[in-house]
Amino acid sequence: MPPAQPVPSFGTSGRLLHHLEPSPRVTRAAMDYFGGVQQQVVVNDQPEQTQMQVQLPQSRGPGSMTLKRVMSATRIVEYQKASGVKATGLAGDGGPHDEPNFLTKVDKPDPQTMTPLPSAMVIRAIVIINIGVSLAYLYWRVTHTITNIDSYFFGITWLPVRIKMTMDELVREDDSVGYNSRVAILLPTNGENLDVVMKAMLGCISLRGWDASVEKCISQRVVILDEKRRKGVLNMAAAVYALATIVRHPNVLSILQAEGVQAITAKGFYEWWKTGGGYARKHLYNDHFLNQACRLLEYMEEEAANEAVAMSVFGLEELPAGVKGKQDVKRNSKKTTQATANHMLQALNVGNVTIEPGYVQTFNTNVALPTFIYYTRRDAGTPKVSPKAGNMNAALFALDYPDMPPLIGNSTIVVVNDCRHQLQPEFLQRTIPYFFELDADGQRYRWAKVAFVQTPQRFQTNQQADDPLGNHAAVQYDVINHGKDGIGAVSSSGQGSLWRVAALKGVDADGQQYADTQQRSLIGHRLGFRSEMLIEDTHTSIEMFRAGWGSRYVNEPGEHLSMCTHQPNSIAWRIKQVLRWHQGAVQLLFFKGIGFTCWGGKFPTIFHRIYAFDQATYYLQAIPGYMLLLMPIIYGVTGEPPFNTKVGEFFLFFTPFIVTAMLPTVISGSWRGVDSHRLTRDEQVWLSTTYVQIYAFLSMCWQQIRCKGTDDAWAVRAPTWPLFVVFAGEFAAIVGAMIWVSKEGFEKWAANLISIIVSASLAIHALWPMVSLQMGWQVPSLYYLKLMAWLIIGIFIVVIYYIST
Repeated sequence: MPPAQPVPSFGTSGRLLHHLEPSPRVTRAAMDYFGGVQQQVVVNDQPEQTQMQVQLPQSRGPGSMTLKRVMSATRIVEYQKASGVKATGLAGDGGPHDEPNFLTKVDKPDPQTMTPLPSAMVIRAIVIINIGVSLAYLYWRVTHTITNIDSYFFGITWLPVRIKMTMDELVREDDSVGYNSRVAILLPTNGENLDVVMKAMLGCISLRGWDASVEKCISQRVVILDEKRRKGVLNMAAAVYALATIVRHPNVLSILQAEGVQAITAKGFYEWWKTGGGYARKHLYNDHFLNQACRLLEYMEEEAANEAVAMSVFGLEELPAGVKGKQDVKRNSKKTTQATANHMLQALNVGNVTIEPGYVQTFNTNVALPTFIYYTRRDAGTPKVSPKAGNMNAALFALDYPDMPPLIGNSTIVVVNDCRHQLQPEFLQRTIPYFFELDADGQRYRWAKVAFVQTPQRFQTNQQADDPLGNHAAVQYDVINHGKDGIGAVSSSGQGSLWRVAALKGVDADGQQYADTQQRSLIGHRLGFRSEMLIEDTHTSIEMFRAGWGSRYVNEPGEHLSMCTHQPNSIAWRIKQVLRWHQGAVQLLFFKGIGFTCWGGKFPTIFHRIYAFDQATYYLQAIPGYMLLLMPIIYGVTGEPPFNTKVGEFFLFFTPFIVTAMLPTVISGSWRGVDSHRLTRDEQVWLSTTYVQIYAFLSMCWQQIRCKGTDDAWAVRAPTWPLFVVFAGEFAAIVGAMIWVSKEGFEKWAANLISIIVSASLAIHALWPMVSLQMGWQVPSLYYLKLMAWLIIGIFIVVIYYIST
């Protein structure tokens, strides 16, 4: 029987129906078990959700015979497997009911279930204490000292523990979950190196699926959105699809199993060929299909090299000694490789293709693989402020071909996969379940009021092991986001997010259609991914919260659902990246207004409004942070203390405040096994880039004064010299303190001297990772550090002694 066409999730009243469509397997099992299924009719030309009406035997009155249909145990088990409802009372089983159609409730796992952190009560108590001592500290600071009030933000109160679940578990309970989970992976690319693009494609085509009652080519598709219209990207897409097809051949499967390859996919084959010695070991098997796959990988390397990639994709080893390693054989092998690859590309209709605006190429010859689609839109690069959002919207709404179905087809969920990240095989298995929840009876699953599911961005640990640029963002991804997830208020980070298509197409959490999908002028504004600001992910997140939707966050300790393959490795790159984020946040405040995050809308909770407000104003916290760096410089140069108090009194009020403020992060990070060095590095990088946040705010103010739009933000560049000026200023502060001691006397200026040295040392420690990376400095060994410490302390004491006398 051909697969049933999915029914749109809209009723006659325009309300979004959260219950799932019955899968073909459920329908067939119900018809076989109960003997009939009725469907409601179409009303007002609007399709109604299919409802299964069970026809049970009816009595004909007193004295009449009751007709019963006793089904076999095999059919009952089939119905139980497909529908998720347990049938008991089989004849002779000793159950309380000796009828085969007696159904009982069973306990099912609910993806929305969360349990609190074991130390949640401790964290709550510390937060309450922190509030009290913070108020005492701030009161003392205002009334007894002369200084600015430092501002601290901790968005974590308690950490939820989300139940770990996979799609296999849900589909085993309810077959309709798998049928309703039709996924389209959006892979936008805008000129990245072909080796980076290739790894992203290999990740997309190697994702593990589930039993969806339909072929994988229907339930999953990958849409490659190429802004630059590169023939190399099209060829790479065809090569990756061909490689995935060859890897599924029985000969190759048996060889990979013999080699101990765990994930027998295109990605697994690539890793075996590159790092597992597969290139050298292929000669041991002399299999035609294995040789074809290896030649295809060689062709992919050559394609990447032709795109002027600095380093080879695969780093091929030389052939082992004694295995036809002469130069003429290599040249013949290269010709054979090219001929084989060209033959495969011709078979996939991409041999001599000219890519024009609006070009579409589909690869779907293998029903066991996701459908691969290459697409380059006609109006590439628009809108200027957020071309990525415009690129993804072109796949959501079929802007180039209005009379054709959109490129995502009938997908219910879309995944955002930035080209610099590679999805891992279990990505869909671990994320899709959190779009569903149990109904009131606890027996059937339905759509939850979840607009998107976010995963953390993970980076390679073998490059720059100490992470001087703070790419891991451990505080954000491993601490703060877990606190926000307790109320479903995690904002999207773009990469690794999954979105409900209905939510992107203008339906709120109550099922009301608030924007007409036929009005193309609304796309990017009230429909699809918002393209009005630099940060389309955060903007779209807040819009979803305003429509009543929530979010979910999936992050198990030690679990990597995606991996960055091309991460920032220089200060200029990192500062350019964070500048765009901060500019986008300022744009939200200036162009949307404060009311966009605080008033109106259908925010699920007051905390969603608070976190949305924070997303538009967090950069203001950089002002007190930057003052912490400037304070010792101003103090040491001018000789004027920033406040007038006693040392003991200061620590009496400040110590409880700072300790209780940090304890929740320490406890939650320790419980989740977060590397404490990464938490420290996040703090260092934040202080090092506080000037970038202030620069972003001031630059956007200048744009407003000049009446510029959001498009002009791309022209703004943040300098790097302020970082080094402040770093040098900290040493100048220490020298200035020594001079002031010589003038004022040691006894009078001792406390001030210690204060300047300690605060300047802390500032140097914070700025050191990024400065040392730029300057090429390395931390000496502990032996040399000990020698330097004795030298500095000795010189310092001698100088102070002679100055004081």
